[in-house]
Amino acid sequence: MITELDELLLTNDLGSLSTRPIHDLRALREQLGEIEAGLSFARRMAQGRLDIVLAEFHSRLQGRAETAQELVGRLPEVLSGQVRGTGQPRAVRDVEFPPFTEQILGELDQLLHPTELTGIDDLGVDDLDAAAQRVSAFERSLSAKRSEVHRLIDEVQEEIIGRYRNGSVSVDDLLQG
Repeated sequence: MITELDELLLTNDLGSLSTRPIHDLRALREQLGEIEAGLSFARRMAQGRLDIVLAEFHSRLQGRAETAQELVGRLPEVLSGQVRGTGQPRAVRDVEFPPFTEQILGELDQLLHPTELTGIDDLGVDDLDAAAQRVSAFERSLSAKRSEVHRLIDEVQEEIIGRYRNGSVSVDDLLQG
């Protein structure tokens, strides 16, 4: 699904982080951060579509028939259902998404195109269920990739922090480079 991440994993021996120059580690951390941003964005897009389908599905099961327009009116409520935590939201980073983000969104469009959501009231319960199953599986696969990227970021970050702790690099080195 994401060749950039797969290539990164194949070409980087993460077991040799301790032998890599600090500037390489910082560059790797930056690259992983961009990959994470692309995965997070795509996962949020999938989750939003899933939330919409599930809201319609549950409305039907409860015997409420909504038009697509009525569902659109409830979007803030529908999409806020997945909000986690009570802490402050993370600051929005100015990140350019990696090229694979468009590829992932294209795959998502094949599973459930946004135009299908505009006519959601025309879909049957079985169609809604099938769409929810497809998008849910896709979102889970993105979440698994994202977790792997978080693990890698943590490994690289721990190596960088360890170097500051043991004195092999200093803040002065950071300011010079």
